[in-house]
Amino acid sequence: MKLYAFSDFHLSGDPPTKPMDIFGAHWHNHREKIVKAWLDTISPEDTVIMAGDLSWAMRMEDAIADLKMLGTLPGRKIIVRGNHDYWWDTVTKMTRFTEGAFEFIHNSAIDAGGVALAGTRGWISETSKKYVEKTDKSIILREEGRLERSLELAEKMNTPRIMAVLHYPPFDENRNPSSMLEIMKKHHVTDCIYGHIHGAPNFVNLPDELEGIKLHLTSADYLDFKPYYICDLEAPHA
Repeated sequence: MKLYAFSDFHLSGDPPTKPMDIFGAHWHNHREKIVKAWLDTISPEDTVIMAGDLSWAMRMEDAIADLKMLGTLPGRKIIVRGNHDYWWDTVTKMTRFTEGAFEFIHNSAIDAGGVALAGTRGWISETSKKYVEKTDKSIILREEGRLERSLELAEKMNTPRIMAVLHYPPFDENRNPSSMLEIMKKHHVTDCIYGHIHGAPNFVNLPDELEGIKLHLTSADYLDFKPYYICDLEAPHA
């Protein structure tokens, strides 16, 4: 039993209605690359964390083709919302539409087998050059509250490790930690899995660790469209 992470697929059906190779030749046939690498790597006993931006669809009904394809792949699948996941709805509706193929972290936490997973979408850092107080402050406060609640639930699971899953990185363009990292430290998080960052110029000098928390970028193009191994998991108790 292994824990993997893999995110930011930006799917749009098959054939794609929004081809991603406009962002570089490495995105050509990225849907096929993702499926092949998943099947080559993930077993039914493994767990895969997906840190958002799975489909370009605007509504759940339009995302179903992408989600059902992912749902047929092996392994336990756990998702947090990305900034482009406009199809995101209530957990009840998403679970029903996807026939229980996924578990959604939303004001909740999940025991993956000795690792408690908690998280939320996140947002840009309050120290980012893109930060606009009028529009961003309230969103950051809401996301901080969701992360806090999720981590409080994770702590109650009494697992050996707690990992946070965000879509946005917990740092700004200058690699300064955000308030989200402070919340993680407060709740003894060991690792933070995140996505959102794309493009080779933005992969330079990414921190492997900040203030004692290991950081794992899992955007598909960063990982050459292959799942990223995090750690081994404990078998479920009989």
